[in-house]
Amino acid sequence: MKTKNSNTKPLVIFFLLSYLLAWGLMGLFIAQNHGWVSPDFPFEPFLIIGSWFPNIAAFLVIAFVLKRKGGIRQLLKGWLKFKVPVFWYLVAITPVVFAVLSMFIYRLLYGVTPVTDIVFDPMSMLALLIISTITGATGEELGWRGFALPRLQMRMSALNASLVLGVIWTMWHLPLWFAGLGYEKIPFGAYAILVMSYTVLITWACNNSRGSMVIVTLFHLMMNVAMNILEIQAFFVYALLVLVITVMVVFLYGPSRLSKAAELPIDKKTSDWLA
Repeated sequence: MKTKNSNTKPLVIFFLLSYLLAWGLMGLFIAQNHGWVSPDFPFEPFLIIGSWFPNIAAFLVIAFVLKRKGGIRQLLKGWLKFKVPVFWYLVAITPVVFAVLSMFIYRLLYGVTPVTDIVFDPMSMLALLIISTITGATGEELGWRGFALPRLQMRMSALNASLVLGVIWTMWHLPLWFAGLGYEKIPFGAYAILVMSYTVLITWACNNSRGSMVIVTLFHLMMNVAMNILEIQAFFVYALLVLVITVMVVFLYGPSRLSKAAELPIDKKTSDWLA
């Protein structure tokens, strides 16, 4: 599956665009947080736009670098892949399951249940689901998993592709820790372990669901929900639990493809997920 001579230019441009667009926008929040920009300027609505930059970067690369007719439409078709085994829908909701399990482990260790108040407020929970769906869950995944992941896997093993993408995905979020939006309260080390581990698990789900963006989007949504229902002091417990489970998945499915299939569902000519 690995093709060392494949053109890396589209991937490099995609990653650069994703960073430049997002970090440029986050620079405004950082400036506002440090008092360099008026605190009354409503930057928050731009967060929705910013969360779509990975998708937008993928669209731009397909249209102006690859110049592939119908390429964007092909990418969008990933959201039509509903017909996958139920098991992968269950996998997609595991971030919340793992968060709840982490609460029980934390309670056993410290005698306190680390659950946030949002769990007990139906309207806040509904708002969280809506906002998380229209931002990161749908806004990022066509870029990270729809465009970049299959192309990385054409060059390296599924595990290595996941680790590369995991580092890029983690660092892409780094400006949030300086923007005064509340992320600075989250231990970045625990966050990095979580994102790296979940990147491997999402690759596992992708490779076994023919690149279903439905599964990926649901997985990302559940990640966001999990991080909002779990108190910050339990994040390292959560991160270590997910890391252990990730290691088990790699051991069971193998680092080469994270799948039992002989071939990954990736078109060798275009590096796109097969229909």
